[in-house]
Amino acid sequence: MAVMTKTAKAERVYSHPTMCLHCHLIVEMFYERGADPVKGSWECPRCGHKYLFSHWKIKKQVRGKTEAA
Repeated sequence: MAVMTKTAKAERVYSHPTMCLHCHLIVEMFYERGADPVKGSWECPRCGHKYLFSHWKIKKQVRGKTEAA
């Protein structure tokens, strides 16, 4: 029987609970620590679908400001 250590878990970085657009489940996406920022990707643990870092659109939300401003 294999024993999993904490160092094995520390090799992955997990996201907040997010819906996978492929399998439509709420999961914690992950990527391997040290992944390339350009070619790296988040991966769904259920279906294995990958989302490239470069394709994610992350907006900085500022309180009291709208997109038109």
